[in-house]
Amino acid sequence: MPRIKVDSISLNYELSGSGPVVVFINGLTMDLNGWLFQVAPFARRYTLLRYDCRGQGASDKPDGPYSQKMHAEDLAGLMDALGIEKAHVAGLSNGGMIAQHFALLYPDKLGALVLADTSSHVKPLLRLAIESWIKAAEAGGSGLRYDVALPWLFSESFTEKNLEKLLAMRETNIINNPARTLVNLSRASAAHDLRDWVSGIKAPTLIISGEEDILIPPKYARELREKINGSTLVILKDCGHAPPIEKPDEFNEIALEFLKRHDGLLKSAG
Repeated sequence: MPRIKVDSISLNYELSGSGPVVVFINGLTMDLNGWLFQVAPFARRYTLLRYDCRGQGASDKPDGPYSQKMHAEDLAGLMDALGIEKAHVAGLSNGGMIAQHFALLYPDKLGALVLADTSSHVKPLLRLAIESWIKAAEAGGSGLRYDVALPWLFSESFTEKNLEKLLAMRETNIINNPARTLVNLSRASAAHDLRDWVSGIKAPTLIISGEEDILIPPKYARELREKINGSTLVILKDCGHAPPIEKPDEFNEIALEFLKRHDGLLKSAG
């Protein structure tokens, strides 16, 4: 997969399909392969830009503090480097937090917005969960962090059906996520707070939440729905924190139908 220089770092990315651009922003410890279930369905109509944020996957992992604003600036730089004037943006969890910052900082670069299992700010219970991941990474490395985080991420039924696969992913996750970088990413996530600004998002917005998400429960999605004027909320049954992985067919159908209605916003970008 290609890498491209954006200011002081190199970001790993992949372009697929053709047509208007949809950008997919990863969850905290995902890499761009976390969106594989979206590639074929979306590529029939869109160009997909999947990429690894700084600290993720095959992108650079500089030391020092990160922030969601920094991630949003990285995305704007990536789009500029690739000659993409405007795009729809979909973000999952931490990626949805970054997407909110992007929507507020770069409204002229944004068509429509899809926010999946994310929040406008980090409440105490979510902060405690993230802080437990930080402490696990510091005490026992990426492996312990994976063990501590896994029970929060998927619905019970999905976990039962896929437990062996989820446990097998542990080693890959350790390789891709050095403990130091996990701490940087997690601290940026824990500091996310747009509760007083998220109402400034003017882009058409679809909010998706898993009914059984215990990390960022549907109440966060309902708060986003209340704050973002004209936004649409869909709650998926029997689904945890990762709808693009747990319920890809439902996620794809809902997101595609929504984005198609707003493709006109990208026409000026040619």
